[in-house]
Amino acid sequence: MGRKFDLAAAFTAAVGEVSDLDTREQLQYISLDRLDQDPGNFYSLDGVEELAANIQLCGLQQPLRVREGEHGRYTIVSGHRRRAALALLAEEEAKWRTVPCLVETDPASPELRELRLILANSSTRVLTPAETARQAQQVEELLYRLKEQGYQFPGRMRDQVAAACRVSAPKLARLKVIRERLIGEWLGQFQRDALPEQTAYALARMPEELQERLFRICGQKPLTGCAAERLLEATSSGAVWEPSFSCPDGSPCRRGDAFLRHDAENPFELCLGETCCLTCSRAKSSCYACDRMCAKAKALRKEGREDAARTEEERREQQQREYRAAIQHSAARLLRAAEAAGLDDQTPLHLQDYRPELTVEELRDYAAGEFRERYFYGNDLAPRSFSDPAGLARTLRCSADYVLELTEELRPAGTGEEPWHWWPEEPEESGLYWCVTGPLHRGGGLYWWNRAKRQWEDPAAGGFGLHVAVKLWMPCPALPESMTWTRTEE
Repeated sequence: MGRKFDLAAAFTAAVGEVSDLDTREQLQYISLDRLDQDPGNFYSLDGVEELAANIQLCGLQQPLRVREGEHGRYTIVSGHRRRAALALLAEEEAKWRTVPCLVETDPASPELRELRLILANSSTRVLTPAETARQAQQVEELLYRLKEQGYQFPGRMRDQVAAACRVSAPKLARLKVIRERLIGEWLGQFQRDALPEQTAYALARMPEELQERLFRICGQKPLTGCAAERLLEATSSGAVWEPSFSCPDGSPCRRGDAFLRHDAENPFELCLGETCCLTCSRAKSSCYACDRMCAKAKALRKEGREDAARTEEERREQQQREYRAAIQHSAARLLRAAEAAGLDDQTPLHLQDYRPELTVEELRDYAAGEFRERYFYGNDLAPRSFSDPAGLARTLRCSADYVLELTEELRPAGTGEEPWHWWPEEPEESGLYWCVTGPLHRGGGLYWWNRAKRQWEDPAAGGFGLHVAVKLWMPCPALPESMTWTRTEE
């Protein structure tokens, strides 16, 4: 691996040590109003307030470097930001109005002085890409001038410039491409640090005409580096963003800039101006549709959405009609039982655990087809939706079969003809019973009731209590002779 190029050593070898010129630097205290900025200084003076606060807290850690000019004035070689920070402090405290300075007295050429300025700043500043590009350009020009003056610098010029700017040679090459090939509008943004280096490098490799189009389209909102790279790749593959198709009326499509703007904003969904908006799936999408589609596609999409909305509204209206018809029928059946039981209009009916109770008055409205603008998601009065059919039957004083729509015969509860009994009513005799233990659609089962122990047991093996939640029960009818059996006690 080769030795890293050292510009400082090369500079010393070319121009010699300063001490050899018998002109040592002198430390002097100089008034701020006698210090002038170097016209060749192109570095920005940002962060001055923070630097002033640091100097006020910790003091000036490094003197300014200046060279003597005319009429008792001095030009700053290194320390422009420090001078600006000290000027802020001097407005409040007089002690900052005179500052220590190292005065250069060697008779160096303007090129050497400017090169010293760049070397001093490159080692103490964090530069933006634009400042690094400007610095590289200056260093390259200065080194060529010094060569013309007889100075010899070893190595390649690219290595010398990269070492002076403290950047890699590939980065220096990228910055040179940006400096030489980026159009003025984009270059101005790059120099103001408003354009990322990756974006600037990709734009600089595009044709000037495309750079101008992109600046006209999205100059106020610069592209991302990824978008610029994708556009550059598309350009290399022949993309020109000039549509070759026509509108339905036969006129040629002239929305090339709109397609280019779309691709600049959506680098992972490049359109390239090759697909008409009227045939693009993104224009027809119900959500996340392309917001750069043409007016004709927007109108067509709006029409389609309106048609879909009308169709959906008709479907919902039809569904509501079906739900309300079913609710009206179920309400009429329950109202018949409520009127037969003599319930007043304010009597609450508990239908579902997760819904408010329904009064007889509301039930009457439903039976009459008055729904008070309510929106239904199904038949709330269907038997399958009842949380406690037995409790509802007790409230309506009718049979559970009627509540569950197993019969249309309305018989009051408690008559001798009613086979079903509701828990917690218990059988009076031990024996075999048919029991409903949950929702009706799950059916029921045969259990043995042990009156002595007051527990339900397995009919085939008695003596062991079963933990079952019996809702309804009825005595098991007499079994055919072929199905008779003897219960085994264990």
